[in-house]
Amino acid sequence: MCGNNDLFYLGFDLSTQQLKCLAINESLRIVHTETISFDEELPQYETNKGVYTEGDAIQSPVAMWLEALDLLFSKFTQHGFDLGKVKAVSGSCQQHGSVYWTQKADELLKGLKSSKGSLVEQLSPEAFSRATAPNWQDHSTGKQCREFEEAVGGPQELAHITGSRAHFRFTGTQILKIAEEESEAYAKTDTVSLVSSFLASVLSGQLTSIEEAEACGMNLYDVSKRKYDSKLLNLVDDDRKSIERKLRFSPIHCDEPVRLGSMCSYFVDKYGFSKDCAVYPFTGDNLATICSLPLEKNDVLVSLGTSTTILLITDQYHPSADYHLFIHPTLPNHYMGMICYCNGALAREKIRDHLNGGPTNDWTPFNDAVNDTTLDNDDEIGVYFPLGEIVPSVPAVYKRAKFDPSSGHIKQFVDAFADERHDAKNIVESQALSCRVRISPLLTSTVPVEGLTKDLNVRFDYDDIPLTEYYGRRPRRAFFVGGASKNNAIVNKFIQVLGATKGNYRLETPNSCALGGCYKAIWSHKYHEKQTTARFDHFLSEKFPWDEVEHIRDSDNASWHHYNEKILPLSELEASLPKH
Repeated sequence: MCGNNDLFYLGFDLSTQQLKCLAINESLRIVHTETISFDEELPQYETNKGVYTEGDAIQSPVAMWLEALDLLFSKFTQHGFDLGKVKAVSGSCQQHGSVYWTQKADELLKGLKSSKGSLVEQLSPEAFSRATAPNWQDHSTGKQCREFEEAVGGPQELAHITGSRAHFRFTGTQILKIAEEESEAYAKTDTVSLVSSFLASVLSGQLTSIEEAEACGMNLYDVSKRKYDSKLLNLVDDDRKSIERKLRFSPIHCDEPVRLGSMCSYFVDKYGFSKDCAVYPFTGDNLATICSLPLEKNDVLVSLGTSTTILLITDQYHPSADYHLFIHPTLPNHYMGMICYCNGALAREKIRDHLNGGPTNDWTPFNDAVNDTTLDNDDEIGVYFPLGEIVPSVPAVYKRAKFDPSSGHIKQFVDAFADERHDAKNIVESQALSCRVRISPLLTSTVPVEGLTKDLNVRFDYDDIPLTEYYGRRPRRAFFVGGASKNNAIVNKFIQVLGATKGNYRLETPNSCALGGCYKAIWSHKYHEKQTTARFDHFLSEKFPWDEVEHIRDSDNASWHHYNEKILPLSELEASLPKH
């Protein structure tokens, strides 16, 4: 008999540049890792950073992923890892990408045998109607994006239906482009998989349906009705029954774990997997990221990288054309909100360099300004967008204003503040405040409204809601990741502005996508086998290695209330910005 910690669960991460796989034990500790770097280890495909680029079209060779999977498992066995002790697998894949299978694909998958050669020898090219898969970086579908939005009455209406406005990378626009421009390949396509369902299909040796949370990244799925939208399907294909068949009809719902099957006999015979090793649905990379932490309703994950990304857990379906909502991959009746900003670290670095008189890595003057309580900016608001911004949707612009703190209304726009140190403090405040007002409609945790003498509606993007809504909504916990999360001045300002009521945390997340896959695998298997009845977030919280997470500090109520006074002026400032 194996002890509990001799049983393992695998989590995959098939990203643009590499295939990674982690193994965890029953205590959720990582016990083994293997990685295949596509450019370096599979040079015969001649990819650059994992893709082929031709103008705006960016794609990846599907055969390369098959070879990478064989190579990955070979590394596991070469390094003495016993894959026979793996109980279940799940994972994460780059979102939105799509794989196009022929009618022979299911038969070929079911017929995979280690004695017949490698995966690529048995499946490529015969199983695929296209040799490549569109990558999330692809920007070639502008025409199709316009068609999608026009079909339903505009970007906000498309977001209301599918959780997002039309995007170049989203799968529906990609399928439409292939149907329009590659009619022969589209006609030969029997099944369209997302990258996540492609990998699950190969591992289980049968074509599997798309996972529901992933389907929300297609611009095809009606999130509130939980089915593909007929009008959007008809846009892609006049024969709606045909496109429904290609998508394998309904996605796999996320209400509770669904066992797709057992590990394909090819992997059992070649690499020693148990024939009982369970395969559970794979999901997208951002969705897997929220599964790498025990996030509960009203928790927020703030990624302070080159760009700023906010992920939060909500039970409110409040869509907007300026952000994304996905069905949660493991929590019934919940969603993942995702807000992406272009102007994160780059915008702050420009001000840092200006303060230092030139390019530098020295953050001291910038941080000192952010931390300086004597630097009075209580009547100042500014936006700093060296790049065109997504939220709000505006071109590159810098704009500063002075406002009346007693009324909140802007008094005048100015070219500069008293000195350049004000810009350091104002940029961090405005970035954090933008995050705060965008997540507010998705939060249900309320606090007493204080200091508001007159209520009025405030507009941000497509939302026109009472100021009390912003004064009374606070996140539960905030988790900070990414390069700038190591900067205490920046993080502390975000803590003051966001005002999480149950603590603020910081952690390193180098393996978040694969780790989310691991956690999804172990919980899915134990829930499916009736070894636990706990919800995913509760199951993970109980077992989670909290010793690896830094509790930064609790929020300061006075500071949070102080920043209420900048909500109205930020709204007025954004309303004055030029539009795309």
